[in-house]
Amino acid sequence: MAGIGFRLRKIFGKDTYVDTLRGTVMAAAIAGGPIFFSIICLMLLGLFATFMTGQEMDLFLVTLVYVFAFSLISTGIIQLLITRYLSDLMYVNEIGRILPSFSAVLVLTIIFQFVIALPFILFWEMDFFYKLTTLILFITIGCIWQLLVFMSAVKSYRIVFIAFTVGLCISFSLAMFLGDKFGLTGFLHGYTIGQMFLMFVMLARMFTEFKSAIKPSFEFLKYLKKVPLLILIGFCYNAGIWVDKIIFWFSPEGQEVHSLLYAFRDYDTATFFSFLTTIPSYTYFLVKVETDFYGHFRGFFHSILSKQPYKQIKIQKKNIAISVKESLAGLIKIQGVVTLLCLLFSKEIAVFFGIPILGTMILEKALIAVFLQMLLLTVMIFLLYFDIRMQVAIVTGVFFLANIGLTLLTLKLGYIFYGYGYLFACLIALIVGYVFLNRHLHQLEYHTFVSQPLAG
Repeated sequence: MAGIGFRLRKIFGKDTYVDTLRGTVMAAAIAGGPIFFSIICLMLLGLFATFMTGQEMDLFLVTLVYVFAFSLISTGIIQLLITRYLSDLMYVNEIGRILPSFSAVLVLTIIFQFVIALPFILFWEMDFFYKLTTLILFITIGCIWQLLVFMSAVKSYRIVFIAFTVGLCISFSLAMFLGDKFGLTGFLHGYTIGQMFLMFVMLARMFTEFKSAIKPSFEFLKYLKKVPLLILIGFCYNAGIWVDKIIFWFSPEGQEVHSLLYAFRDYDTATFFSFLTTIPSYTYFLVKVETDFYGHFRGFFHSILSKQPYKQIKIQKKNIAISVKESLAGLIKIQGVVTLLCLLFSKEIAVFFGIPILGTMILEKALIAVFLQMLLLTVMIFLLYFDIRMQVAIVTGVFFLANIGLTLLTLKLGYIFYGYGYLFACLIALIVGYVFLNRHLHQLEYHTFVSQPLAG
């Protein structure tokens, strides 16, 4: 995403308030993606869809939560592998191979999403058309996740922003219109049509950007042997984000919403709002962190490949270390301020979202947890830049397993401990990741010369 970050920075560089605001909004939209726009859409629907009963709205919201959660986990398994393959194609300027690879990814995503959703759909005691629409939405959202990976190769980020915005408006408008006419099923139909519009706009942009053959090429699957750890990393990180929620859904605290759908409203609402607070940090990372770090990262390896003096290589190494520290410090400041403000007004936020007084404690812990998770993600991305996949696999494995173990422990300890499992899982994984990153930065020249087969 550094390429998009560089283009967004050109807007900020114009030094006018309007351009700065425009750049910030676009960066936030692109960084937040479907989650950001979906939360806004759901909040608006919750406020204005007065024709829906409380039970119907609960079922609709929980349906979407399941769709987003399991589509993230299922597509996240291969997203890092696809990202690596795509970056390699762009590095060697083989742009003509991007579209065939994209077609193959799309075919596999549709098949895989269908296969894993089918058993649930078959045993779900629900209206046929509601189930069919849920299946279509699940496949659509999965395709959007994959499209976002390939959007890093497309220069028209304004089209991405416009597509998200118009898709949100269509989802809201049609959900309101069809929901009023046809009830809950129409409500879901309307929302799904908006998401399908978003998907088709992004598809159209892909096909117009790359005018090569669209016949699927499954060559990227060779990377399963080349970089298999990326599969494990993708699964552990995405599953790690959701595993505590899933445990609570099917615990004694969970409430049956309908048939196979369960939820724990206090925990779900608190954590989903907390996710929304990370948008400023994602924006900062996209526009500032990755672009600055990437510049120093390239400078370091250029100094080696161009056989510059060792003194110059040391300077470039120092610049990387400074960039990492400044990036983390900036994220801590930005996310820290947002988190602190939310903590100060946690009771008011809880009242607004209908969270009970005791649930405020979960909200406060969730706010701190997503703060730590944002830092964890940043550290992981830095580690992936250095291509030390084993260390990242350990970090994500620790995150996933710690979240399972600690969440199960908090269930035994009682309500006031809920949320600590997620929080401490993020903290432990962050500490492990930072130790790996700090050690690698200190030994950067050694790892570069020993591990990388550089060519002059």
